[in-house]
Amino acid sequence: MEYEETYQGQRIIITTLQQTAGGWTARAELLHAGRRIPVASGPDERYPSDEAARQAALSLAAGAIDRSRISGGKP
Repeated sequence: MEYEETYQGQRIIITTLQQTAGGWTARAELLHAGRRIPVASGPDERYPSDEAARQAALSLAAGAIDRSRISGGKP
């Protein structure tokens, strides 16, 4: 499934996929100027549900956005 979220004004696309063994995986991409930029993922984790996978990917993307904002400093 594909979900669109927004965090700190940044659009995020989350894609979840059910594996043959029954677990779920997810990936997150940031939308920037109409392009999808993959968020670096952690270890290949499987989750018990679509919702758990979606939340994990959203958390990963939010962390990446926060880190980029912190490293950029105040405008």
